[in-house]
Amino acid sequence: MRHRLTPWLFLSPFLLAFTVFYLAPVFYALYLSLFIKKRVGFGPAQDVFGGLTNYARALSDTAFLQSLSNIALFGLVQVPLMVGLAVALAIVLDAVKGRAQRVFRTVFYLPYTIPTVIAGLLWGYLYSKNLSPLNQTLAHFGQPGVDLLSSSVILWSVANIVTWTWTGYNMITLYAALQNVSGDIYEAAKIDGADGWNLTRFIKLPLLRPTILLTVIFSIIGTMQIFSEPFVLRPLGYVPDNITPNTYIYLAAARDTQYAYAAAMAILIALVTFVLSGILLRYARLGERA
Repeated sequence: MRHRLTPWLFLSPFLLAFTVFYLAPVFYALYLSLFIKKRVGFGPAQDVFGGLTNYARALSDTAFLQSLSNIALFGLVQVPLMVGLAVALAIVLDAVKGRAQRVFRTVFYLPYTIPTVIAGLLWGYLYSKNLSPLNQTLAHFGQPGVDLLSSSVILWSVANIVTWTWTGYNMITLYAALQNVSGDIYEAAKIDGADGWNLTRFIKLPLLRPTILLTVIFSIIGTMQIFSEPFVLRPLGYVPDNITPNTYIYLAAARDTQYAYAAAMAILIALVTFVLSGILLRYARLGERA
């Protein structure tokens, strides 16, 4: 009996924190999303059961749907670009040896160690039309400045910050996977006449496939959660309320005090993320069987 309880005793601190800080808020958000504000008689508005009213409202809210469109476009462009860069850097890092490898690894991983708010402020300064060194250089040559915080490019300015922050982290993950590949495989391939390109194409990339897919899944989940970068940039330029779903949800709750509606939108975002992750995992299993 004691042997059966021992693992649970070790797990209990995590399970307690997971329940209090994750499961409980999720269930509360689900519960809250089922209520709406309604005035009864001449009294103040009260919370009454509304069923799926908030969900129907979210699915017909053009601003919320636009935020989903923004994040879908963001993910279709930024995630492949970031993962592709991470794969390329991991392969280069695997090929470099000695002190150069340590320098290379540190330089590209360093952006991940910078807090998101600090990174947002740093890039906000570089994006600023009046303060940006880029615009000052253009002005020196008599060219007009570029407003990288304008509504037409703000989504890609945010994408640049996310790519800068997370590419190095993904590079380390992929590099660690390459380190688990037996050197005998490379030696056998070299004996058969494989050069560096063939080693990468026919050995490294196929063996990296599961890790690449896992990186893509985590990147998609992270994309659906983007909030800090656009929120930090808001005071510096024009950042639409609905640039990302999380920004729109936060403002609906914190600024407009529409807590139940915000909870419903958050549940919908969680469902979309869950479905996308499930599809990719199913694709991965089918690929392994093939």
